[in-house]
Amino acid sequence: MTATETLHPAPSPSATEPLTAPATLVVATDGSDASSAAFAAADLIAENTGADIRVVSVLEPLPMPSAVPHAILDFEGIGSERLKEFARRVQAQMNEHGPQSSTWPLETRIGVPAAEIAQSAHEHGAELVIVGAGRHGILDRLIGEDTAARIAQLGSTPLLVASPGMRRLPHRVAIAIDLDPSQLGDLPAVLSMFGPAPSVTCVHVQRHEEFPGSDAPPFARAYENAVTESFAVVQAAIAKAPGMRADLIRLRGDPATELLRYAEKAKVELLVLGLRRHYGLRRLLGGGVALKVLRGATCSVLIVPESVGRPARNVADQAGAEGVTHTAYDAAMWPSQLKQFTQRNAGRRATLEVDGAAIGALIQVVELPFIGADYDHRDGRVEILLGDFAGSDRHFSRSIPGPEAISVLSAADKRDSVLCVTYSGGQTLLTFKS
Repeated sequence: MTATETLHPAPSPSATEPLTAPATLVVATDGSDASSAAFAAADLIAENTGADIRVVSVLEPLPMPSAVPHAILDFEGIGSERLKEFARRVQAQMNEHGPQSSTWPLETRIGVPAAEIAQSAHEHGAELVIVGAGRHGILDRLIGEDTAARIAQLGSTPLLVASPGMRRLPHRVAIAIDLDPSQLGDLPAVLSMFGPAPSVTCVHVQRHEEFPGSDAPPFARAYENAVTESFAVVQAAIAKAPGMRADLIRLRGDPATELLRYAEKAKVELLVLGLRRHYGLRRLLGGGVALKVLRGATCSVLIVPESVGRPARNVADQAGAEGVTHTAYDAAMWPSQLKQFTQRNAGRRATLEVDGAAIGALIQVVELPFIGADYDHRDGRVEILLGDFAGSDRHFSRSIPGPEAISVLSAADKRDSVLCVTYSGGQTLLTFKS
């Protein structure tokens, strides 16, 4: 059970109501020195935007002996006294930071830190959550690496992990881009909080792929086109934030390692990552990149949840919510199923993604026209072809050996939205742009 207590300072008699509601920032603190960076960052952003700031701090319940294994109990009387003492300690930290922060509303809670912080941000309609990082990495108490990333994963609010050296709004910003620009959510609104930055760089790190066909020229061309198109979308979004324009840097290797190396070399002050929050941290630019970056970054890190509305990867899980799923396990039915699917959808723009235990989630093609799909019973393969029908060399084919099931998800409007080919160790997803 969660206990909360909110302390509101008395309103100033001279205060006047603004014509439009300012943005709301939530600063998470545990009263430690590491949290001071969050207060400093909040001051800078509030000065730039006029945002309202709320402070939230979460007290974890005391483990108590229980007949239920691993149960966590906190008796009301003990919890109330601990909560008040904790609130006084955090309020003292706010007073020490400065006269302005001492007036910010303080909310103290009992519960799981990441869940309570995300819930507080949701309740107050916050545009940004801010936590602080210690000088040797993020403090492994309230705001540990896993907790910080979990806050962003649980909620829909961007998360700023402010470095101790943040003494000004960032002048050098690096944005990690994937092949799917929706991972960066509403980027212009978030970036505008940090004011115009003289240097903004989009950084794409291409992994060294080893699946069949990854070294073929058609894949290289399709991948290059996908990167170019993704950058164009992000560049257009960044241009909406006043005073910002972006350049593109291409790197190869392990995403987390290369991003950290570039940030250090280029003296980046703010590193921006997208988060596919619906699919777990392992889906952030590949497995575990969020945690690796948070543990290794010496600059501030901004995590932006993806745009809402992205189709789910698990077709069966979404059948009831989005429409009807038709799944065929009999190979004799696949040629007819795919022929009808092709007739209904040829020419529609689609994204092709491979999701497997060995390579994680890899988007191979972004919004190319769908040409067709077929099953070759002689080779036991499903063939999927995308590209321009004429006047271009943009073509991409995906050959899938050993399929076990083929599913078609039809949305509520009866149009096909996803084709899923399942095989041992993974699945291939063809998702149409609605």
